[in-house]
Amino acid sequence: MFDLSTPIEQLYLVGPARAKLLKNLGIHTLEDLLFYFPRGHHDLSKFSRIGELKLGETANVKVKILESKTFRTKVRRLTITQALVEDESGSILCVWFNQPYLAKVFHPREEFIFSGKVVASKNKLQLQNPIYEPVRDEQVHTSRLVPLYGLTANLTQKQLRSIIKLYLDKVPIPEYLPALILKSENLLGETAAVRQFHFPADYAALNSAQTRLAFDEIFQTQLRVLRYKKSREQNRGIVIPLDPGLDQKIESLPFKLTLSQKEALAEIIEDYQRPYPANRLLEGDVGSGKTIVAALTMWLAAQNGLQTALLCPTEVLASQHYANLLKLFLNDGLDVAILTSSQAKLNGNPVSRPTVLAAIQNGKSKIVIGTHALLEPQIRFKTLSVIVIDEQHRFGVQQRSWLKHDSPAHLLTMSATPIPRTLALTLYGDLDISILKELPAGRQKILTKIVSEQNRAKAYEFIAKQIEAGRQAFVICPLIEESDKLEVKSATAEYKKLAADVFPQLRIGLLHGKLKPVEKEQVMQKFKDNELQILVSTSVIEVGVDIANATVMMIEGSERFGLAQLHQFRGRVGRSDHKSYCFLFSNDPEAEKNPRLKALVENSNGFELAEKDLAIRGGGDLYGTQQSGYDFKIATLSNLDLVQRSRRYAQALINEDLTLNSHPLLKQKIDRAPAVHLE
Repeated sequence: MFDLSTPIEQLYLVGPARAKLLKNLGIHTLEDLLFYFPRGHHDLSKFSRIGELKLGETANVKVKILESKTFRTKVRRLTITQALVEDESGSILCVWFNQPYLAKVFHPREEFIFSGKVVASKNKLQLQNPIYEPVRDEQVHTSRLVPLYGLTANLTQKQLRSIIKLYLDKVPIPEYLPALILKSENLLGETAAVRQFHFPADYAALNSAQTRLAFDEIFQTQLRVLRYKKSREQNRGIVIPLDPGLDQKIESLPFKLTLSQKEALAEIIEDYQRPYPANRLLEGDVGSGKTIVAALTMWLAAQNGLQTALLCPTEVLASQHYANLLKLFLNDGLDVAILTSSQAKLNGNPVSRPTVLAAIQNGKSKIVIGTHALLEPQIRFKTLSVIVIDEQHRFGVQQRSWLKHDSPAHLLTMSATPIPRTLALTLYGDLDISILKELPAGRQKILTKIVSEQNRAKAYEFIAKQIEAGRQAFVICPLIEESDKLEVKSATAEYKKLAADVFPQLRIGLLHGKLKPVEKEQVMQKFKDNELQILVSTSVIEVGVDIANATVMMIEGSERFGLAQLHQFRGRVGRSDHKSYCFLFSNDPEAEKNPRLKALVENSNGFELAEKDLAIRGGGDLYGTQQSGYDFKIATLSNLDLVQRSRRYAQALINEDLTLNSHPLLKQKIDRAPAVHLE
């Protein structure tokens, strides 16, 4: 007797050798097998007449065997099986190579269905290596919507299809959804949905199955994040009282906060006064001023004698934050420390790493900025109350969890990658979200253009004029070194070309990930100080780098970058009141039609671009789909209404019973999922 937990090697038609192949696909149990969904379907539901077949097409014919034979060729010693078949419109020869067992399969007057490619041999059409099934049998591989699976070496579609079909028909799948949801949403039952998704009767059945399985993925995600949120609210946190000096601190800033910044700051401060740890996402377009909001909340914690940590994805960004916060807190008497793998500074003076670690551990350093170095096991805080993560998608889930340990600290994550509404309600559904909707005063719209190769010289002339006017420029390349296979520009080659041939009179720098951290810092500092007029870089400058004087962003191989990443690059310019420009270079003659590049030219709003990005390519890992632990196979996360409905059902269940003990099958599914959030 089989059940869903039966190991794959114990199944009929599998055995040890084939089990090893299936395990390469992540299939270890019968349940894994049944939920190994096809990546698509081949429509073989319509039959062709032999007399109407065309060269090169994939044909699906219902025929009668006239005769068959198997023989070995003299030259290459190939075994060839031939079957002459006919329907009412004509006859055709079907040919198979090195499958001698077929001699026992085809017999005169038997009816078969053949599906295969129409080729020509000796000026006659034939079907070469067609898939075959007797008409008397249930059709699995022909004359229907046939599933196509991801495979591994030495495993065929036919083999995998046959195994899955056998057990789909034998093993029912328990229904875990509450009856009320099934009825309200008019969803297929679980068994029917899984069976129809593998082997649909027609497109309507496939759509119904897809709807149910997509609902499953989104609903389960909602339950997990909402259960996590509810559980978090039952933990004890650190209450951070409001300091009366905060208003004065805000008044002392050299600029006025936008309305969105004020609202976000108020929401975060309200979080800190609750008795449980906050978990908030501060989301804002490039240049919207997220850092000052986070800095003010860190100031508030420090004024209460508590420590905060700011985790950055790169040393360049950590150093930039460190310099800015030192300046911001200059008159507040706060100890600000930086900890990276290559350097450690305290209050602007070089100090030893042990000194920095001691200052963190004894609570002397109230504000600590660092890279992955902050995640090392020996780092211990005395009174850690707030963790701020800049560009959280750059850190893995385990890395973020490590910093928090068992701390009751509040968590504030910042992202300049605007998140589509559907993802905000699913992947980030356990977070409270604050959005900065406007840019600081004085910022101008960045003019964005796709530049063809024939207009490259004109673009160079324009860049030269910008630099003559005292401005600076970025040049972004997809690779560090040249790649013949990819045929895309590298940063090193572009640097040499610009320095030697195009702009020999200008000061040009090179920045990429293979440079030592100290070298990166030196290059960035020179660019900040306008000692370098052009900076050639890889995507290392994507996040957070702030050079107010830079007005030109030139992106080579722009079609190779994602839309959100292109928007991040563009956001590195336009950070002052100078008019700024973004040039998208591409060797692709069809670049003007590229949907990502067109979207970037037509839209300056990151939130609108995020929705377009989701529509163009799905969730992608940019938004954390994979690293969050949620790998959507069926759901596309483009249906906002479905996401909102599934969230309401999940919220009602969690409010009724946080443990889900009253829904044991549902609880089993949710409990089995990996822990994916920072706890």
